[in-house]
Amino acid sequence: MWKRLLWQRTGGHYLFWLSAIYLTVGMLDVFYLEEDYTIPIQLVWLFFMALPLVVKPLARFLNMRTIWETR
Repeated sequence: MWKRLLWQRTGGHYLFWLSAIYLTVGMLDVFYLEEDYTIPIQLVWLFFMALPLVVKPLARFLNMRTIWETR
């Protein structure tokens, strides 16, 4: 039951878990790391956010469409 609640094949769950990872890494960067890695962290996060929009197998897995597919 918990697996079904915590991970489903939807874009919303993908966004939630990716944002949770981003928050964790961001807090690690702010409070623990000596150097500032904010810009590379943001670039990597944006890259992973855009993956379902351009990679068709991942979009199909998440029950989404790529940006060039029409109805």
